[in-house]
Amino acid sequence: MIFGKPLLLSVAVFIMLSLVVCKTKDTASVTKSFNHLSRLPLGAVTAEGWLKTQLERNKAGMGGHLDELEPEMIARPYVDRQHKSPVSPGWSGEISGTYWTGLIQLAFTLNDAELKAKARKWVYSTLALQEEDGYLGSYRKNENRLEDYSAWSANWCYRALLHYGDATGDQTILDAVHRGLLWFVENWAGDHKTPYAGPILMESMIVVYMKTRDQKLYNWCLDYIKWLDAHDPFHHGMASLQRDSLEYNEDHVVAFGENVKHPALIYSAGGGVEYLEASINGLNQIMDKCWQPHGAPASNFEYLSPPSANHVTEYCNFSTFLNTFSWMACITGKARYGDLMERILFNAAQGARKKDERAIAYMSSPNQLFATMESCQFGLNSFEVYSPCFQVGCCPAQSVRIIPEYIRAMFLRDQDENLYLNAFGPCSVHFVSKEGTGLTIFAQTRYPFDERITLHIKTTVPWKKKLMIKIPSWCRKHEIKLNGVVVNGSVNADGYLPVENTWKDDALTIFLAMTPTLVRVKDVYFQKEPLRAIECGPLVFSVKYPTFWAPVAGTPLTPLPEDWTWYEASILSKKKPLHPPFYAFNLTDLNRAGAIVKKQSESEYPWDDSPIKLEVPMRVSSHAYPRYWDNQRHTPMAYGNPATADSLSQIVEMVPYGCTNLRMTCFPVCK
Repeated sequence: MIFGKPLLLSVAVFIMLSLVVCKTKDTASVTKSFNHLSRLPLGAVTAEGWLKTQLERNKAGMGGHLDELEPEMIARPYVDRQHKSPVSPGWSGEISGTYWTGLIQLAFTLNDAELKAKARKWVYSTLALQEEDGYLGSYRKNENRLEDYSAWSANWCYRALLHYGDATGDQTILDAVHRGLLWFVENWAGDHKTPYAGPILMESMIVVYMKTRDQKLYNWCLDYIKWLDAHDPFHHGMASLQRDSLEYNEDHVVAFGENVKHPALIYSAGGGVEYLEASINGLNQIMDKCWQPHGAPASNFEYLSPPSANHVTEYCNFSTFLNTFSWMACITGKARYGDLMERILFNAAQGARKKDERAIAYMSSPNQLFATMESCQFGLNSFEVYSPCFQVGCCPAQSVRIIPEYIRAMFLRDQDENLYLNAFGPCSVHFVSKEGTGLTIFAQTRYPFDERITLHIKTTVPWKKKLMIKIPSWCRKHEIKLNGVVVNGSVNADGYLPVENTWKDDALTIFLAMTPTLVRVKDVYFQKEPLRAIECGPLVFSVKYPTFWAPVAGTPLTPLPEDWTWYEASILSKKKPLHPPFYAFNLTDLNRAGAIVKKQSESEYPWDDSPIKLEVPMRVSSHAYPRYWDNQRHTPMAYGNPATADSLSQIVEMVPYGCTNLRMTCFPVCK
């Protein structure tokens, strides 16, 4: 089955692109690495199709304007240090650095001149404040540069700067970040370390070490990871990650997601399989005890929590874990991490974004009928409201980076320059190999709404390399054709199918069959008879309820312009009250009829109106709170809506989770 129609590329475009020699070159020196794979330079992979449309919306929305909406928290901390923060200079530094990390990647992934100019201004204004001793960050000289958030915020600044240097090849940026890191090596020595946020600086240390081979940076990371085992109240050390199981509430989930990759990063730079195994085991811990069906961990009150259809996830986790999966895909060479990237982006992250890209929900859940100033039960009451700048918290800024980081990690390469298609979506790839061969690849697809991906590959001279195609773990039937001829090959132990060819002017078509599948859902309240959900390919499907949007003033730090606002989303409206039906799966119905894939003509933007929907037989509950729905403010538990096998049978339309803002995703089974 084929979802949608392939796009057409003109011969003229192909001819033009075949003559282009890409400006993007990998300027990093060749160094020994234990990574299986690496990313292409920022800007080598750019958005096309629906991904480009979404990034353009994001530019017009939060991505292009957060620094204007909250200038003292986002625009100013690194360029003049005259910032305002309700907590510490490190908090505003974190929020600012996070935003610019996203903005810089957005600029080059969208290949947008206006955003690139904005990024450039921030970068060189930030570098201008570097001090003689190397300090580079958001703290003034009279502020405590040794507190926990100092390193956390600096790492976000360095992430942003390193992305810009990677895209432009400007060596002065690497030199400046290197000097900034050496300030921390000198001043955060011995017991001058912190156990919560400080370790995050290991990421920048390892990235710069791989480019400079300054042993002081690597040794600092080894010393820090050893220090953590003796000072580990938040369980970020090796011993904690090597345990059989984590404990609920022992750590902030975002901090766990950042720190779990650090041993693997140390492995990537210097070896030591025990470091890699610690990170893998830590990820297994959280996926075993906290993972939700939409692809992300539960984080009630922002801490490690058991999974449940009504439990919430902080938006930061979507960006954080996607980034961690991207690192693990590079370090291990395993295709499973590309699968995890797709699931968290297409479901959890998209389902918590307003489709015009002007607001996100700080907290969201698989089953959710309200996103209002009083609906959240697992944090501040207002945590579920949709906002462009909620409490000037980390989540709005984090939302800017997730899609560019996904796009950048779709194509990876090994040390022999074989290319790995790690995740799917419409994009263009332009780069020059180490031997000087210019490559252009167009990935034409509507994926994940389409089972077919076509790669149009052109090189300036014949190029004999492998294309390694990820075969997703959910895919039971696939077919690959090179210039119309079926490619016979086996999927290797890492989850990739190799296609070897002397590439010049070729078309590679990938078909991945997507079949609706009923799956059991982990839910702490339904251990005896699990809830069920429906998946199809990388997508989880939901019943989408009508959503009534109401602007609210909210509590921004800086008053918003007239055309920006916070939003409440609800299934209730004073003008048109809705008493939503509740459903349950009848396994006999599903075994007999199954779920039917319903295709429709291509919508302008698939997250507004999905090109694929499912028609699913379900049973309707005969009593779904009819007496007090108009006063309801929280999403009821599924166990409060029983249905029996003799309840009314109905064909229910389900859409991809990411096409919803309010929804039901996990359902009980008829008694």
